[in-house]
Amino acid sequence: MNFTYKLSKFLSVILHPMFMPLYAAWLLFNTRSYLSFTTNPAIQNFIYAIIFVCTFVVPALLSYLLWQTGKISSLEMPERKERYAPFILTLLSYMGGIYLMYTLPVPRFFGIILTGGAILIAISFLINLRWKISVHMSGIGGLMGLMYGYALFFHAKMILPLIIISVCAGLLGMARQVLKAHDNTQVYGGFLSGFLVQFGFMYFLFNDVSI
Repeated sequence: MNFTYKLSKFLSVILHPMFMPLYAAWLLFNTRSYLSFTTNPAIQNFIYAIIFVCTFVVPALLSYLLWQTGKISSLEMPERKERYAPFILTLLSYMGGIYLMYTLPVPRFFGIILTGGAILIAISFLINLRWKISVHMSGIGGLMGLMYGYALFFHAKMILPLIIISVCAGLLGMARQVLKAHDNTQVYGGFLSGFLVQFGFMYFLFNDVSI
């Protein structure tokens, strides 16, 4: 197993779509945005916990159970049809997170993040019915769309995060092809769908916002 293959596996793990909502929250809390100044550390940790459980722990456990019961051949789900049940279960978990974000005393924007993520999962599921899209690229494309929308509509300085996300997206796209998980069209299609859905959702909500 050569270095390029190992690096591609590593990138596919640390840039897995299940981590993207957590990365989004971390970026918002660690850049000079109004959310980083108006949300105290205890609430920040509470938000991290909700996002981690609802977008990573629960979907990961459910996918593991599907694998153990033979419903999917591997956790990477190489076959398009194997993704149906994980998509639906992940969407239900996101809906639980959305409910918590909108009912608990936390900034509403984090409910919006999960809502955008849920919409992206639903659209990816529909696309996957006909065509195997790169979910990895859809996830990082969604992160890019979210951060770009936040920078544009809330006048936040996100130049460095956007550059870092762009570089990571390029590396991840190459990694998915090195692993022969996707071809060029699936990689680009995944990124564009993620970006357009998340940015489009931000545009719909905040186009008239002036801060």
